[in-house]
Amino acid sequence: MTPDASGCWDWPAPYDFFETTRLLRTGRGDPTVRREPDGLWRTTRLASGPATVHMRIVPGRQIAANAWGEGASEAIEQVPRWLGLAAPPMQLPTHPVTDRLLRDRPGVRLADTGDLYEALLVFTLQQLVTWNAAAYNWRRLVETFGEPAPGPVGLRLVPDARRLRHAAPDTLVRLGINRPQALTLREIALSARGVRSAAALPTDAAMRLLQRVPGVGPWTAASALGFRLGRPDPVIVGDASLPHAMAWALAGEPRASDARMIELLGRFRGQAFVVIRLVHAARIEAPRRSHKRQIVFGRH
Repeated sequence: MTPDASGCWDWPAPYDFFETTRLLRTGRGDPTVRREPDGLWRTTRLASGPATVHMRIVPGRQIAANAWGEGASEAIEQVPRWLGLAAPPMQLPTHPVTDRLLRDRPGVRLADTGDLYEALLVFTLQQLVTWNAAAYNWRRLVETFGEPAPGPVGLRLVPDARRLRHAAPDTLVRLGINRPQALTLREIALSARGVRSAAALPTDAAMRLLQRVPGVGPWTAASALGFRLGRPDPVIVGDASLPHAMAWALAGEPRASDARMIELLGRFRGQAFVVIRLVHAARIEAPRRSHKRQIVFGRH
């Protein structure tokens, strides 16, 4: 199928395509994203219309992209942000741990999808559940309410806010989504225009605006702004495991509170999420106390 728009960019140095884009997919069965050995497929909704984009690594240290759909041209313009190509290499105040992480993973960049509506849907489904449950519910939500995406690979679009706001909570619950999450998803859909506008605000103002949506708390807002909007500064509080991982990485302490994590991140003011992302990229976890199934995400 002939693409509607195309683009090509030089490979920045240093750059890690797969780690930078790893968190754009919510589980292996994500109907909106498909990973391949040489790249990534992703669907999107933009002001100009829906699109599917295929981004791939090509010989000559370049990244090429093809896009299909009404929003193809606009989507191609967004690709450098999605892939972190527009972000500078990470830099932090000197610290033995972060200095080593930056040496070991110099190519990790912060990816920015520009879409806080989608990001809030994704992280709402991760409130107080395991990763596998969140990924399953995301797949069910998209398969039920998302339309087929343009392009040749049969992906789907993120559910349109107009459709989701009319979904009965009981319908969402029958998909496996818990009722508080179902109610929050509807509130996000009702507030979609305001939620999307937060992408243009400084992080503190965006945090305040997002938390006006019932059911969206500091964990969900900060996770959306950091992991999906590429903001370097939010601190994610209310997570069940993150304070332990950060304290273990930065101070060798196996257990910590949010307050202790914030204290350790104090020297990285304005860059706290960069540290969080590096620790996440390094797969650093604190020693577990037991073999009980761990809830890996935070409150809301």
